[in-house]
Amino acid sequence: MKTASAIWLAPLALAALSVTAPLHAGTGTGPATTIGIWDPALKATPTTGNSTPVANWRLDPNAAFNGVANAFNGTARLLFDMRGDPGSFFVCSGSLMPGGEWLLTAAHCADGIRSMTIEFGLYNNTALETRSATGYVVHPGWIASGGALDNGSDIALVKLDAPVTNLNTYYLSTTNDVGKEHLITGYGTSGVGYGTSSPNWNDSAYGHYGYNTFDVESSVVFGAWGQGTYTEPTYGVTYVADYDSYNIADPDRYNTLGRMAQITGSSAWTSGLTLGEREALISGGDSGGGDFVWDAAGGRWLLSAVHSWGWQFCGGRISPSCDFSSSNSSSYGDLSGSTAVYTHIPWIESVVGRSVTAPIPEPGTWALMLAGLAGLGSLARRRRMH
Repeated sequence: MKTASAIWLAPLALAALSVTAPLHAGTGTGPATTIGIWDPALKATPTTGNSTPVANWRLDPNAAFNGVANAFNGTARLLFDMRGDPGSFFVCSGSLMPGGEWLLTAAHCADGIRSMTIEFGLYNNTALETRSATGYVVHPGWIASGGALDNGSDIALVKLDAPVTNLNTYYLSTTNDVGKEHLITGYGTSGVGYGTSSPNWNDSAYGHYGYNTFDVESSVVFGAWGQGTYTEPTYGVTYVADYDSYNIADPDRYNTLGRMAQITGSSAWTSGLTLGEREALISGGDSGGGDFVWDAAGGRWLLSAVHSWGWQFCGGRISPSCDFSSSNSSSYGDLSGSTAVYTHIPWIESVVGRSVTAPIPEPGTWALMLAGLAGLGSLARRRRMH
């Protein structure tokens, strides 16, 4: 299904995160401040093929991230079968929408399903809530294009058989988030970026998380690359991230987007090596899962994008190769693409029948905030006078 130069999708082998080392709050400057399950004794930088326990990456639905309690208990594992492949079992991921009646996922995870079970807040194979799908709506661009990846339409909504009212739901980001650090969620395979085999299902009883940065839009980077035929996205924006290494020799070699910028002479994007051991990339079963950005002003996580594709881009394109292992579909140097949500807000709201963007404070609240700021200004002036 996955080759050294092929783009891969999400069902079946598209569900978890490939990471470099235990991902946790408390190192670097990442947004998470509490996860509640990390053992400091396991904080080690792997230098061989051995990995530290994948348990350090588990997405605990009871954990707080940036002070938000139970931050990601509204993320879900999707178990389903397809009309065109009866008897086969597939996995994707998704995020609960405001109102608790709809789930946001990738179009290629919903288009053609016969039945779907949605498990929210899965941990140790136990879900906080379980629902069934009663229907789905894929983006019209997905239908018009015949299911073409990277056209900005790989997004869908799944209708639940009953609302979920006791878990977190997620407002959508209204901005282009290129350049921002984001938190990745997914329920598929897991492994390490320096491995020579692909992530596996050994820890499939849990969801996983990690961090990356939206480095560039796909139209910008592949348009600049200019090798072969490239059609820019028609229906929306796809964010692209690469899987940077930090714990092996010559990490710049596997900084794929950084090397592409050098080769093309482009200054339109950058790709740094700043996330260290917290960096991750999607792998099999993560499709449809959410990329979340931190809204410091609102003190909340906003759903910024939906996982769409992974790509071992380097095979045969750049020498020396920036793919750490052609046998590992989510190794250092590989790319991932996520469908940005901000251009699809009107369509999403037309389906779910409600606002999916964070409400602004009431006028009375604004008045109180302004009064408080005025008071702080007065206090600051008095302090300076003394």
